[in-house]
Amino acid sequence: MDGQQDLTVGSPSKILFTFALPFFIANLLQAMYMAVDLLVIGQFCEGAQSTAAVANGGQAMMLLMLFVIGLSTGMTVIVGKYFGEKDKESMQRFIGSSLTLFFLLTLIMTAMAFVIAPLLLKFINTPEEAYDGALTYIYICSAGLMFTVLYNVSSGILRGVGNSFFPMICVAAACVCNIIGDLVLIGVFHWDATGAAVSTVASQAIGAVMTLSYLHYHPKIFQFHWDNLSLDKSHVTKLLAIGMPIAIQSILIDLSFMIIFAIVNGFGLNASAGYGICGRLNGIILLPAMSMGMAMAPITSQNIGAKKYDRALEFFKLSVFYSTLIGIGLFVWMKCFPESAFSIFTRDPEVIAAGSQYMSSFCYEILVLGFVFSGNGFLNGSGHTRMSMLMNVIPTFAARIPFAWFVSRMAGATLYGIGFASPLASFITVFLMMGYIATGHWKQERF
Repeated sequence: MDGQQDLTVGSPSKILFTFALPFFIANLLQAMYMAVDLLVIGQFCEGAQSTAAVANGGQAMMLLMLFVIGLSTGMTVIVGKYFGEKDKESMQRFIGSSLTLFFLLTLIMTAMAFVIAPLLLKFINTPEEAYDGALTYIYICSAGLMFTVLYNVSSGILRGVGNSFFPMICVAAACVCNIIGDLVLIGVFHWDATGAAVSTVASQAIGAVMTLSYLHYHPKIFQFHWDNLSLDKSHVTKLLAIGMPIAIQSILIDLSFMIIFAIVNGFGLNASAGYGICGRLNGIILLPAMSMGMAMAPITSQNIGAKKYDRALEFFKLSVFYSTLIGIGLFVWMKCFPESAFSIFTRDPEVIAAGSQYMSSFCYEILVLGFVFSGNGFLNGSGHTRMSMLMNVIPTFAARIPFAWFVSRMAGATLYGIGFASPLASFITVFLMMGYIATGHWKQERF
């Protein structure tokens, strides 16, 4: 069918690469899209104030983004299962109910963002010098939240039916817009954090228009009729049952990083800026593993829908192998030459030193990202989103946060010691996840 791909037939290795590659390119562009704000500000703005403002504002906005991405991933999984079952009628009704639900939720989230923005910035202990800029950044990005939601939801629908290519094209267009906008608004007009936010919203609007237009002109995927857009209780319930655990998991894990951000902010402005750059840099480093994991969700859901359990498991094993192989090379780079990466974002030697110190211990997490992301994608695709959530959230709050807090209280505490908190939690997650998958419980019907 036009704009769709059956992932239940063909060579697993070939499908994994051809389907995951657009995910990788799209995620790389998305990471550039997010990192370019800090990169341009680092090159055109003196001092660490503007860099810290965008870093803190971006960290706070990520909570809303992750909620949307989590729910849209649940949408991808369910659309993929219907597609695997060849149940087009149910797929259309589900997509329509989901679009309406997301529209209503976005109105609520936008209003909430304006209310809780100051609280979030205070929660992460935002440096006083960066507070106003960070608050402005959040307010502007929140005003354009509808564009972000529409893009993610539309892309989720396309990926569920096996189309990972067009979302990549949309991200590419948005990325180009964001780069041009940042160079003009920050480099020429010196709008600093305000310019970064305005450029971000404009580029997200382009992505949303492109994906919605694609759906409109491909009625075999979804037909925009009022009847299809009515809320169906059973479909809404199904979306929330599958998507909410993914969203909650993402939010709680990001919340843990916000808590660590608050701890790091206590080390001063340079540490705050360095940690913020590390976050953007990590968004690039994890791309291979994350892309494989994102591809695993629709691949698994389609194969589960077609009752091809062994094929789904084969995809998982291949995903872990390839993403871990790439991760080893990235680990060597971050462990041995972290300064080379941080110098891309800023010319400030103190910020580079602070970020490199944190990365030199944090980088051990790269070694297990293939297991974590592939496992999450596999369990989410099979509908076992609650188990995936528990296996990620428990280590986060039982190990990552307590360890970071404990190390920060030690005499002579440094960012190097705090950096070990994340890999510690991830190693525990891998242990739990591999044990659960080995039991075969993931084959039990969940949706």
